[in-house]
Amino acid sequence: MAETRTARRRREAAEAKARERGGSTFDVRERAGSIGDAARSHPGIIITLVAVILAVVMLYAPTRNYYVAWRSSQDLQAYYQAISEQNEALLQDVGRLTSQEGIEDEARRRGLIKEDETSVVVEGLPEDELSDLFAEIELEDTRPWYIKVLDVVFFYSTDSWQ
Repeated sequence: MAETRTARRRREAAEAKARERGGSTFDVRERAGSIGDAARSHPGIIITLVAVILAVVMLYAPTRNYYVAWRSSQDLQAYYQAISEQNEALLQDVGRLTSQEGIEDEARRRGLIKEDETSVVVEGLPEDELSDLFAEIELEDTRPWYIKVLDVVFFYSTDSWQ
């Protein structure tokens, strides 16, 4: 594009003023033009960049759905394992309580005694593991760092399956 004499004189005057003030002679239009020139001179790079961006945008949703399904499966397996362990402990407790001796032991543990027995309270012993079997199951967070990053990238939360 040819520059007219008047436009050239104005530009040169503006550049001279900017140099006198110690400022920059940076012109936004020149910079935008150079970006446009670079885009016109390298169309393959621009087409490739646009194709990659479109591919990422189009594949994000199916990839996110796959990741959420995979992570939900992992979390549910861990939850199932914890429930199975709790169920096994309850079955052992039921087996213990089906005998007369087991029933008497449980009654004593709860503070009940027979008429011919004397009650003794012992303090400072560790709590029985079966006392909180019906408490909510909390799983330990053992995820590696990259799974935590992917959980953030794909907006995964364990609340989605509970």
